[in-house]
Amino acid sequence: MRIDAHGHGMHADRDATGTYIPPLRHGWVAGAQTPKDYVEGCRKRGVDGVVLLDPAHVAFGLKEIFGEFVIPVPMVDIDATTPQEIDALLSRGAAGIKFICPMHSYCDDRYFPLYDVIRARGACAVFHVGYLSDTLFRPGALLARKDIVDITDMRPAAIDRIARKFGDLKILMAHFGNPWFEEAWNTMRNYKNVYADISGGTAHRRAMAMWTQLFTLDERPDYASIGKLCFASDSSFCFQGIYQFEGHIDFYERFYEAMKVPADLREKIDRGNTRMLFGLGG
Repeated sequence: MRIDAHGHGMHADRDATGTYIPPLRHGWVAGAQTPKDYVEGCRKRGVDGVVLLDPAHVAFGLKEIFGEFVIPVPMVDIDATTPQEIDALLSRGAAGIKFICPMHSYCDDRYFPLYDVIRARGACAVFHVGYLSDTLFRPGALLARKDIVDITDMRPAAIDRIARKFGDLKILMAHFGNPWFEEAWNTMRNYKNVYADISGGTAHRRAMAMWTQLFTLDERPDYASIGKLCFASDSSFCFQGIYQFEGHIDFYERFYEAMKVPADLREKIDRGNTRMLFGLGG
């Protein structure tokens, strides 16, 4: 069984114009399937829980509906939130905080007070690193804003400086820095507190030869870096009948076989690392 370290509860629900509609506006979709049925369906397909990276009202609202299946990690506006607001979210039950779309590099000193709160509380900072879909910024979209986002502010290299400053801050880089895979690999490997997932976009659809080469040193699998991955899909969750993560399970299984990943490391990637990063215990 796996815990999906990167899921969303909003992305499947849009109106005819493509505008995102918070699912709690109309509640759980009525029909034969209940939230309990949906969770059982996920578990039958190999996912035992999901880290939801959504605005607080969605992440916490779906936690109320789906119980322990949901691990809430609220997405915040890094340029508008305060350390006090971060602390309040963690006190409310957030297992971490998701950052995306900064107006300055993630490693700019102005953001350090936010990271310090997360570090002090023993929570996890999740950073979107790499490309962003342009559809996220259209009018009415989830991440629509007046300012123009520069994706180079979200390069994995920015995490290097953060990890140097906050050596005990738990960090998860989402999407393995696509297209800056080498930066993500080096950053993850060099810092004990930095982990990464391979999810979303095209990352999981790239040739397996690319991934095996990236995780190979001296013609051997680099298990030190492989063991710091987290299973994740960037799929939509908590919507009736939607199970988008199965293709990502297939990708990870093919990666395990190609790199001859031993069973203990597979367990860490599938759930152990995620449980540690988000303080789930067990």
